[in-house]
Amino acid sequence: MIHSTIEKIIQQRINKPSIMSANGDTSHIRFLDILIHSFRNEKFTKKEIMDHIITMIGASSDTTAAALNFVIIMLANFSEIQEKAYKELLGIYGTETPKLASVKFEDLQHMLYLDCIIKETLRLFPVIPMIGRKLTEDLKIGEFVLPKDADVLISLMQMHRNGKYWPNPLMFDPDRFLPEKTNCISYYYMPFSDGPRNCIGLKYAMISMKVILATLIRTFVFKLNQSIEIDKIKLNSAVVLSTVEPFKIKIEKRYL
Repeated sequence: MIHSTIEKIIQQRINKPSIMSANGDTSHIRFLDILIHSFRNEKFTKKEIMDHIITMIGASSDTTAAALNFVIIMLANFSEIQEKAYKELLGIYGTETPKLASVKFEDLQHMLYLDCIIKETLRLFPVIPMIGRKLTEDLKIGEFVLPKDADVLISLMQMHRNGKYWPNPLMFDPDRFLPEKTNCISYYYMPFSDGPRNCIGLKYAMISMKVILATLIRTFVFKLNQSIEIDKIKLNSAVVLSTVEPFKIKIEKRYL
């Protein structure tokens, strides 16, 4: 089903005139159109385009789902933070239900506290807990020199929880990311990686998570039978971060 759907989309885009700009600027071009442009220039085959799209769909859905899982655990664990997020959404939508007032793109710009909650969750629980790089030249770090062509693994989890860069690192505090505190955010925060090889879906991920959470928080209340301290949450640091044991979240219908 996935292959046939993607095949149809690819064929539709191939049959349309190219929309790539003459100077090669791709900053406002769809990812798929960049792939189609490479196909027309015989750099990619149809199968390679298919493989890239399936990778994007799989990577984006799996990581976003894992991130949402951790956000909901945090909302259930810290009821006062959940209610603060709900009040922010009340300020945007009033008492209208998601069915009557769906989330629009312009609404996202007003979800400042929800944005902070997502960012603080990703600080404590980076969905991709470790990233790798291959050095293109010698790199001096302190008194050590890492040689060219070395493979380097960077633990985002350890960086994000390091008391040297974060006060009270194991405290869940979305206020760290309030707009007026942006100058205080550590350089050692990179849940989507950083540099030219950072996550291509960064903006898409934040948009989709805010849309989903804004809908869920307006509809349900999330609860835990017993709160748990951050350092007591046992984690499995595989390719995608997960909890060792699943959390049983109680979901109740939200009534005004």
